[in-house]
Amino acid sequence: MSDGGTSIFDLQYRKQLKAMLAIHLISIGYGVTVGWTAPIIPLLRSSATPLPAGPISVEQASWVGSCLCIGGMTGTILFALIHTYFGKKVGLLLLAVPHLILWTLLWVGDNVYYIYVARVMSGLTGGGICSILPLFVADIADKKIRGTLGSLTILHINFGILASYTLGNYLSYYTIPKVMLSFPVAFLVLVSLLPETPYCLLRKGKIAEAEQSLMFYRNVPDADHKTLAFEYEFESLKAFTAAESSKEGLTLADFKTPAAIRGLSIGIFVMALNQFSGIFAILTYAGTILLYSGTSVEPKYVLIMLALINIGGNLTSFAIIDIAGRKIFLLISTVGVGVSLGILGLHSFFSDPNDVIMAEYSWVPALCLCLTIYTAALGITNVPFFLLPEILPPKLRSIGSTISMVLLCFFAFIMVKAFPILLENVQIHGTVWISSGVCAFAALIIVLLVPETKGKNLIVDEDKTAGKARTNVY
Repeated sequence: MSDGGTSIFDLQYRKQLKAMLAIHLISIGYGVTVGWTAPIIPLLRSSATPLPAGPISVEQASWVGSCLCIGGMTGTILFALIHTYFGKKVGLLLLAVPHLILWTLLWVGDNVYYIYVARVMSGLTGGGICSILPLFVADIADKKIRGTLGSLTILHINFGILASYTLGNYLSYYTIPKVMLSFPVAFLVLVSLLPETPYCLLRKGKIAEAEQSLMFYRNVPDADHKTLAFEYEFESLKAFTAAESSKEGLTLADFKTPAAIRGLSIGIFVMALNQFSGIFAILTYAGTILLYSGTSVEPKYVLIMLALINIGGNLTSFAIIDIAGRKIFLLISTVGVGVSLGILGLHSFFSDPNDVIMAEYSWVPALCLCLTIYTAALGITNVPFFLLPEILPPKLRSIGSTISMVLLCFFAFIMVKAFPILLENVQIHGTVWISSGVCAFAALIIVLLVPETKGKNLIVDEDKTAGKARTNVY
């Protein structure tokens, strides 16, 4: 749902929803690669490893997790250049290439180096998803449902994580790649049927095609069904694109304006929160954390429960974020993650396998992880990605998103590379208390500095009376 009881399932939004379902096939596939490590790393480190060379070390496990982030930094920049110069549809289609390569490598590979390269390929796809999908949503979505459609990206990634946590426990190591190769193929077929976004077509001077594209995404069947609202939106989009085209190229001065400094600072902050809250590292090493925690609940069942709860949190956010707003969800999420990880740390600190009383609370780690994942899914894991286009000045929206996404991948690399080493050296309590402290500090920043952007119109109209550009907020 969205503002005023509007639903994404309303007829007028049908084409937008279908487009989202098509492009998010690649998000599901990427989610599988994100969750793949949780059940697979414990397998690779055990005596039952499928690799002929034997079990991998802690250091190798940290590289298996973090190589994805190296690919993410590269993919963010690469796909930002592709969609800028060739359009978002071309960028979307090319997302399938590294995804096809990674599953092929995991299928044929027989040592850890194949896995490293495959994880880099996964990161390329993930970086492209972060670079293109939020802007694609901003281009085609009606402002009334933009937040809801923006939530779909992380929701589908989490569907992939659920599939990975489930399949990883029940399918053999070499069977998973065979199944997953079908996803990028289906993605290529469906996305090829979508029109380029109206904004990209207008930038190329293709006005008639841009109008047809907007008609497609607004579910306007023909010229006879165009409404005044549609005409106004298209004229506003043309004026906005013309104004953008007439502007000079980016200069250093563009980054020194108060709006630019504020937007980029908030963008970097929410991306740092997204990673240093520990959520991505926890999802990557959930199986290892459960083994170390000594929980009485069977880890494979906890993994499935975590994935389901993750989706539940996303669905909660998905249903009402366009009503409640971005800021409140981000704040609730940050506080919830901080408290949950703090309790997990306390249990780990006082845990003693020989203590009969503490043994009665061996279910606490599983509960804390479930609460952590649920509250993170309310805001930390999804709000930053569609908040970015809403807080950045129009001229800096593309480059600002790219900068923030590259930093996101860099932050992720630090966390994912360090996490298993921290688990070995400062144990669970020390590791999660670091993230809990980050959340406590971040909550204060959110209250004081992060603005609410619900309902903000991303099109800048020309105010002919004042002779100035203005952003309308409805």
